[in-house]
Amino acid sequence: MPCPHFPRCVGCPLVGQAYSAQLDAKGERLRAAMAAHPQLADVRVEAPAGSPAAFGYRNQAKLVFRSRLVRPAGREVLLGVYRPGTHSVLPADACIVHHRLLQPVLRGLRHEVERLGIPIFDERSREGALRYALVRASTARGEVHLTLVSAVADPPQLDELLRRMRRAHRELTAAFLCVNPTPGNAILSDDVRLLFGRPALVERFGKLELESRPDAFLQANSAVAGRIYATARRWLAPSADDVALDLYCGVGALALHLAPGVARVVGIESQASAVACAVANARRAGAANARFVAAPAEDAPQVLLGLGVPAVTLACVNPPRKGMSAAVLGTLADCAPRRILYVSCDPGTLARDLALLARRGYRTVRVRAFDMMPQTPHVEAVALLLREANA
Repeated sequence: MPCPHFPRCVGCPLVGQAYSAQLDAKGERLRAAMAAHPQLADVRVEAPAGSPAAFGYRNQAKLVFRSRLVRPAGREVLLGVYRPGTHSVLPADACIVHHRLLQPVLRGLRHEVERLGIPIFDERSREGALRYALVRASTARGEVHLTLVSAVADPPQLDELLRRMRRAHRELTAAFLCVNPTPGNAILSDDVRLLFGRPALVERFGKLELESRPDAFLQANSAVAGRIYATARRWLAPSADDVALDLYCGVGALALHLAPGVARVVGIESQASAVACAVANARRAGAANARFVAAPAEDAPQVLLGLGVPAVTLACVNPPRKGMSAAVLGTLADCAPRRILYVSCDPGTLARDLALLARRGYRTVRVRAFDMMPQTPHVEAVALLLREANA
């Protein structure tokens, strides 16, 4: 499939490689990460699971606005990604890994911002308004939510921009304004305002519907995420008397996939907005046995004690790219679940954490890569750990 931004865009450096070769390389990267730790020498690394779609799979995008002068005298608006190590922006509003629902909205947004002359934020002068555009699609419902990040609370022509976008794009069912004047790399601030539509986007993962808001984490490939959640339940093999703990639970995806097969499940997440979504998702799923708490992962023992949960028998974790801290690893091992399911977005930190858990009596028995982001080097992986009898 031809990409209009290739080879200038760096977002998808594997475009042009055969998909089978991409999967082989990702599997090898996972195996190499395991092999770097003697404690993981016997780990069974399974063949990578591919994505049903190698293009058009990505249900969300985060792009930066940039303005530049063109000849004859005029202004061109770019909507794209940073060139690595620079503040130069490469266009990406027609990216072929974006879901088909996102592409027309992004192209239309760039066009209308340019036509209306809405000022783009300049990082050097600290003047202007629009900084980023975030879009998310519900592939199940055919809807798109747009979040505009602005350095000012009242971007010029915002009402007219939204009027034009709604008229041209019926799939655009909600929009938000995030006010973020703070320098730095953080895209979103805590100031997120609903401009129109419903505050949450509902997407389907397997048989489960989950809502999320602009500042709550959601996996970028709905089909692959659904397969990961189904794998988690199958590998953990829950029974009716199990009590499950989900650390870094986000909007509750893993916890709610386990809920029908266990006595209780507790999800812990530091981001309050994600926990609010998880609570709503539990209601939607009818999971009365699921509880979600906003707290740091290392506070799990106190949270469980406060909920009257004496012990957990199963655990799942889905930490950020940096993996788990020593404190969280210790907390998890102290909870002593008989099985742990670890979802990771970085083979290096995954292998490091698995090796550290081995010292606490947990044996990793199988690991598998799932291709969450085809055409990119990103490797998502799932690992299953069993507690040794004498641990």
